[in-house]
Formats: sequence, C-alpha cells, structure tokens
Amino acid sequence: MHRHIAVICLATMLFSMGAAKAGPVEDAASVRAQWEQVYNSGDADKFMALYTKDAMLFGSTAQLFTGADGVRTYFSKLPPGIKTKMGDQQAIAAGPNVLLSSGFADFILKDGTVVPYRLTFAMVKVDGQWLIAQHHGSPVPK
Repeated sequence: MHRHIAVICLATMLFSMGAAKAGPVEDAASVRAQWEQVYNSGDADKFMALYTKDAMLFGSTAQLFTGADGVRTYFSKLPPGIKTKMGDQQAIAAGPNVLLSSGFADFILKDGTVVPYRLTFAMVKVDGQWLIAQHHGSPVPK
C-alpha cells in the first residue's frame, strides 16, 4: 500500500513539473541559429520574419537601416555568396520580454576569406516569438 502511494506521489510530482523552460541563453541561441540559417539562404525577404516591424539595424555599412523596408534593403544589398557561422555568445534577460545577446560570427567571403565580426541583438517577445528589434555588427578589431 505504501509503495502505491509513493508511486502515485512521484508520478503526480513529475507530471506537475511540466516541461523545462528555456532560459535567455537558449532563447537567444535559437534566434541566432535562425538568423544564421536565413543569412546562408541568401534570401533577403526571409529576414523580415526575424525582425520587428520597427527594427533598427547597423550592419557592415555606416548607414542605419530602420523598419521592415530598411531590413529588406540592407540584406538585399549584400554581395552574393557570403556565408556566416555564429560563434560564442552571451545573453541576458533585461525583462520578461527583452533579451540582450552579444557574441561573435565569422563571415566567409566567396574567396574563402574569413572576416570575424561582433554581433549584438536586442530581442523582444512579440506574440510569443522572439524577434530582433535592434541589431549592431562590427568587425573584430585587429
């Protein structure tokens, strides 16, 4: 009898725990992995799903790109054939619906040249999905 009660208590405890929730590092890593996949696809329009409608983007040019049209414009002007590989990153939750992620990425040019970059994303949760609201990239200083 005591064994049955113990089994029922254990089962109740396990079912009530539910699935483990991802933390800020895992959520940010997921967004960065999606970003890498979209970047490597070469399809500028796919970036629209990763950014907020009012996003701000400082990429590899001096110009600040804003909004959905700015994001599309920036990514459509990149030279074809460049690939990227995300590297180490750090992430923190600045609130329940805000993540800050800073880390590294290598951009691989068509000729094989690797250009190391620093990438910072500010992400916000919109309708349950993490989107990039602010993006800044800059080459790693020599």
